[in-house]
Amino acid sequence: MSKRVVINPLTRISGFMEIDVIIDQGRVVDAKTKGNLFRGFEQMLVGRSPFDAVYFTQRICGICSAAHSIASSAALEDALKIEPSEQGRYLRDIIHCCEFLQNHIRHFYQYTVPDYVKIDQNTLFQSDHTDYRLPRKINDRISKHYFDSLAISRSAHQMLAVLGGKAPHNHGVFIGGITTQATAEKVVHIDSILQQIMIFIEEKMLPDVYDIAHYYSDYYRLGGGYGNLLTYGAFYDYKDLGTLYVDPLVSSTAKVQVFDERKIQEKIDYSWYESSKTTYKPDQVMPDPDMNKKKGYSWVKAPRYDGLPYEVGPLARLILSGEYEMGISAMDRTIARALETKKIAEIMKRLLTEIVPNIDTQQKYELPENAEGRGLVDTTRGALGHWLKIQNKKLSFYQIITPSTWDFSTRDDQGNRGVAEEALIGTPIQNPEQPAEIGRILRSFDPCMSCATHVYTPGKQMKTIKVF
Repeated sequence: MSKRVVINPLTRISGFMEIDVIIDQGRVVDAKTKGNLFRGFEQMLVGRSPFDAVYFTQRICGICSAAHSIASSAALEDALKIEPSEQGRYLRDIIHCCEFLQNHIRHFYQYTVPDYVKIDQNTLFQSDHTDYRLPRKINDRISKHYFDSLAISRSAHQMLAVLGGKAPHNHGVFIGGITTQATAEKVVHIDSILQQIMIFIEEKMLPDVYDIAHYYSDYYRLGGGYGNLLTYGAFYDYKDLGTLYVDPLVSSTAKVQVFDERKIQEKIDYSWYESSKTTYKPDQVMPDPDMNKKKGYSWVKAPRYDGLPYEVGPLARLILSGEYEMGISAMDRTIARALETKKIAEIMKRLLTEIVPNIDTQQKYELPENAEGRGLVDTTRGALGHWLKIQNKKLSFYQIITPSTWDFSTRDDQGNRGVAEEALIGTPIQNPEQPAEIGRILRSFDPCMSCATHVYTPGKQMKTIKVF
């Protein structure tokens, strides 16, 4: 007998999300991931100064705001025919590294660890399942690191603020690089904080993730999905340094190819949007919201590459760069996030050695009457794209495809489920009343569905809890 399970909201993620699954004979046979918040930033930007986009789009999210400022700056550089200096790229990429570190450490300890580690400090950490397998000594050690990580992840934002002015929603990232100079004092300050973060990653985060993987080894066989992987490239194509991480690549059926942005499409057959076309290239259509659409079930659209769903994020980057060869699963995704944290810290350390103090990266910019541009960057959760058009020196079009749109898309006109939906199919559920497996698989993607965090208690009103 089949059973429908609806979880709303899915907690310990960024934003609002509902998951709707059908369980038959103990396994998931159908799944729908539903984004429950209309973003609307594209519509908000039309008619504004193109330079506003760098700061407005950061407000899409308080978690990955620097990523949006970088993608928006890259789109404007493309439209204005600006090539940032290498020093400008280094400084902007250092800011991006800080956000990677803050996000990865926070997601692993604050969002993922409570799925596997019983944290007994107070009622805030009460769980609705009983599948905890770690020996008491290991459980207590990781539980302590959960609290240690709060200060460490916050220190990554402190590094970001040294060059970006503040975090989240930095003031520093802009076309050409950043808006301030890097002094020797700033570089030394950042490097001293980075040393502490690297020690935490090496001595705590990596041992913790491998201990969790050892006692929950069945999750190497759960949450696989399609196996198609995509990256726009990360920390690559520097003039003097070459590629420090990964070039723009895709792979399907284990065949790796060079990424071709002309193969990106968006589909809205099952999303709450309407337009004259249901399949279009990102720079062609900005569809209108329509929550009354009969087939629609989510505000998330369905990006496709060469007609197929593709997974993006740390695991995709590590596999495509040749630095991870184990597999694709919920546990591989979790390990990849920890390994990438170490990788990003090393890249940031390298970039810091290249900084020449007291150099301006800004100049006077002239807006063209009409222009088009796109900025494709790989950020914490994966591939992020901004597309824009300028008419009469004002924005006339803006399109954003976020990493979570790739991973948490709806179905498409060919019947293909979204990546996370497909990852749930076939998952054995031990207890449909306590489906811990669903949360573990979905959180392994690090969903970022909007820009706010709430704590929800059934039967009670929403509350905002200040941690510090």
